[in-house]
Parts: sequence; structure tokens; C-alpha cells
Amino acid sequence: MLFVEAINKTITQSNEKKLLARNKYRPASHHHDSVELSSAAHEVKEIYLSSEEKTTLSAASSIFANIIEHVLNHCFNTITHLHSPEEINVDIKDWVLFLQVPPLANNNHSGSNQPSPQNAYKPTSKKSLIFHIPVKPFYGTAINMTLMMSSHQGSPKTPSCFDHLPKESQLSTLHTPYPPEFLSQQTQHYHIFIDQDGEPDQLNPLYSLVNQSRLLDESLFSEETFGLRIWRAKNGTLIPAALGDRQIGLLFVEHYLPLSGNANNQEMASGQVNNLYTKA
Repeated sequence: MLFVEAINKTITQSNEKKLLARNKYRPASHHHDSVELSSAAHEVKEIYLSSEEKTTLSAASSIFANIIEHVLNHCFNTITHLHSPEEINVDIKDWVLFLQVPPLANNNHSGSNQPSPQNAYKPTSKKSLIFHIPVKPFYGTAINMTLMMSSHQGSPKTPSCFDHLPKESQLSTLHTPYPPEFLSQQTQHYHIFIDQDGEPDQLNPLYSLVNQSRLLDESLFSEETFGLRIWRAKNGTLIPAALGDRQIGLLFVEHYLPLSGNANNQEMASGQVNNLYTKA
């Protein structure tokens, strides 16, 4: 995962491309399509990520991504690189990724279809690990950050690290190019949910869009990353944060907005993909 400053220096976009992007279809608002953990959450079985629906990759997101990468390298005892779409140049191309939503638990026992805040739908976990990471700014003293990683209740595939790692682990220092003033203002405690319920080639729609030299042989990746899905509960919404694939490896997608996979949206997304094939 590149830090944002490096991405901004290496990834450029022509004025022509920017003008074309302005004319692409965009839903009027995001809150209708977001996968909210509400009384209707159990009806949402599928979501999708679209290249057209994203926010700018920020320095704060870059820190979060590098913490995930740091923890996964410890868990899988390997050197795993978490790419961003910007890094592999697919952020300026058209694509759609469909995902199955992980199991959610309804804690509302009142029978009401309108759960109260304390009875809202929440992702449930059966195992959790806590990692303490000293995050070093460009200069000065490291800031201690924590990441809790939980497996999903009901997920048929759980990474093996939950079976052999201790409940809490102290990791090595993560070095960043950011000043201490910036790091001290960032979130210092993260919680992610992880499963291996995706297909080993779940990033297949991106294969033809990535420079072929970036597609590596699957023997170079840990099999633990095949079909890996990392989620983050954020503002009452379950957000895909990273996806693992046997050819592309790990891809950071938290800054892409999850859209509900209802019939209308699926038809729209399919139409976009068909148009791409027609143009090609």
C-alpha cells in the first residue's frame, strides 16, 4: 500500500479523462443505496462496488490500510502487499465488483420492524484478536495504535491465525512519512471483521484492466489471502475494506461506496459492463 503522497505524485489524470468522468452516470444520492445495518439489513444479500462511486483516498485511509497490511503480514507470516486501485491504475477505469454481505445478527427481540439504536443490526463475531502497533511518524516518538480483528459468526471459513495466535500481540513498529501532529489526530483504535467467504478470483473483473506485469502467479501469495474479505463497521454501515485475490493479491477498497445489489442497481451495473464490452 503506497502512502497517499506517493500516489498523488505518480498517478495523474488528463483533463480529457476528468471531463469524461463528469458525464458518467451517478445516483442522485448515496444514502438510499448504502448497505445500512437497519431493519431491512437482512433483506440485502448482495452489494456491489462501482468504479464510479468512491471518495478520495485520504492520508487517514492510507494509515488504516498500512495497519491492515502490517497485521496481515504478522498473521500469515509472509510479506503481503496491500495495493490500492490508484496504485495499479484501475481507479480511472470502469468496473463493477459484486459481493455477498456477511452474516448479520438482529438483536431486536421486541418483534418491531423499527429497531432502537441499542437493538440495531450488528455484525457478530465468534473470535477476536487484538494487535498493538507502534506507528512511527517521520520524526519523533511512535504513537501506539490498536487493531481488533474479529471473525464473523456463521462464516464457514475462518483464517487459521485465530487458532494459533495469542489473544493479544505486540507487533513491530510501522514507519510512516507523516508528522507526529497529524498521526496524533487520527483514529488510534480500529476494529475489522474478516472472513474467507469470497471466491479465490473475486477480483476477476479487474484482470483485463490491470497491467499484465502486475498480475502475479498465485504461488507468490499466501493461500490465506485467496477469497479474503475484510469489513469495517462505520457509522451504522458495513464497509468492505480489503479483498484478497489469487492473482492481484490484496486490494484496499474502503474508499469505494458499497451499493445495494437490488434489481435496479444490478441492471444498471450490468448495462455498464455490457457497454464496455460493446465499445471494446
